[in-house]
Amino acid sequence: MYRFMKLFSAFICMLPHSIQYAIGALLGEIAWLAVPPKRKRLAIGQILFCKITDDPVEAKRIAKASTTRFGRMIIDVLRYPEIKDGDYRDMVTFINREILDEALADGKGAILAAVHSGNWELLGGVLASEGYPLISVAMKQNGDADKFINEYREIMHQYVMYKTSVRDMVKALKNGAFLGLIMDQDPGEDGVLVPFFGYETLTADGPAVLGRMQEVPIIFVTMHYSPYSGKHEIEVHQPLYVEKTDDKKRDIAVTTIMLNEFIEDYIRRYPEDWFWLHNRWKWTRRYYGEKIETPPDVFH
Repeated sequence: MYRFMKLFSAFICMLPHSIQYAIGALLGEIAWLAVPPKRKRLAIGQILFCKITDDPVEAKRIAKASTTRFGRMIIDVLRYPEIKDGDYRDMVTFINREILDEALADGKGAILAAVHSGNWELLGGVLASEGYPLISVAMKQNGDADKFINEYREIMHQYVMYKTSVRDMVKALKNGAFLGLIMDQDPGEDGVLVPFFGYETLTADGPAVLGRMQEVPIIFVTMHYSPYSGKHEIEVHQPLYVEKTDDKKRDIAVTTIMLNEFIEDYIRRYPEDWFWLHNRWKWTRRYYGEKIETPPDVFH
């Protein structure tokens, strides 16, 4: 798998851009065809559950669009050897970049919160290549996939820390790092129960916990591909600080609610960008059963 991806990347880098992304579009269509029917029903059901639309046909269109876009994402990553020396700047535009520059000048570190929306891999690569001290916290993948993606992250000067102890993350923040945390997926047995799209949902509380502990800003950074400009728009949003009172649990819950509200608004703005195939309410359903309303369980 590793050698195949390396050869495929070399092949892609030799092609004109129009052909590269035509192949990406084809890969996206193949990806949708390969998605099992139950997973498609899950995505459509979650879109309806979140009231993005009440039309099942439109929900299916959104689910398909959120899957086929992975073709372009894959091509963007495979192009890393071609764009690593600054050519990526032709692919992106920044909005509110000065917020990152101010946090960098402050030198106290920051938490860069992100979601599985747009091309989150390219987002991390661009931020690191632009000189921001980004450390991305990620899940370890299987051998070949992990080897390939980490090698390509290194091409873009991106350092990855696997999900590990809070101590390591705190140390990174104390050293002035920008800690990249993606917080929109099901946290499993961890997390805090707070509203998400109007439903009580287990949600990752890492950004709130670390933000409160180190008193550093939480800054959402998002990426959206605009077909009008033909560029990825990197938008830096206003920083959020965790209120620190004597009630730690309340502080974390209140902040996580605000972060979830941001994610909701962003998904409603660009519903085709989000990763609807992910079973977002799996552990909420597993822990709370019928006590909490969740989307239909298509796997049983």
